[in-house]
Amino acid sequence: MTANAGPQVSARFVGRIAGLVPAVLLLSLLGACASSPPTRFFALDAVEPAAAPTGTAGDPVRIDAVHIPPTLDRSAIVRGERGHQLEISSQDRWAGDLGEMIGRVLTQDLASRLPSGMVIAPDSPAPASARGLVVDILTFQPQSRGEVVLDVDWTLLQGTQSNPVMRQSEHLTAPAVPSAQGEAAAMSTLLGQLADRMAAKIGGASGSAQP
Repeated sequence: MTANAGPQVSARFVGRIAGLVPAVLLLSLLGACASSPPTRFFALDAVEPAAAPTGTAGDPVRIDAVHIPPTLDRSAIVRGERGHQLEISSQDRWAGDLGEMIGRVLTQDLASRLPSGMVIAPDSPAPASARGLVVDILTFQPQSRGEVVLDVDWTLLQGTQSNPVMRQSEHLTAPAVPSAQGEAAAMSTLLGQLADRMAAKIGGASGSAQP
């Protein structure tokens, strides 16, 4: 019996060590989670116009589509191009779909810059006389030099056949505080500036395409 004690003790020891391994791994994972920085969520907001809208309401308008590049179509905030590289944040996230957020905020911005009743919400029914807006975002992100750049093409459509009656390209920049909150604020500012330009041009659009 004494001769068999050694192997039995070794087996029990190995068994106890094996039983401790999952607990050690669990504690390591919990420690890693506790030390990870928290995920932060940000949203774009409408910006009040510099002056109240004037004039009479024309045919209503509605944003039919907002297209964003695949590089921006993600929950993580994407920052500046440097050496053909993008920084995709592991901590800062958008609070919702970026394309939908841009469409919602731009709708609010236009509604505060055009006569009452002239802007229709994206999901609301539109009369036959309504004009559509298609917004193509080319660049919309913070850059390494401390500013946010917005390059966008937008098209105004008229009639049931969605005939383009105006096409415009805009290039806008705004300084940004080097933080996700500051960058989101600068992006909101740029959407307000875009709405300023769109509102100024939409009222004078005619039935023929303009450059």
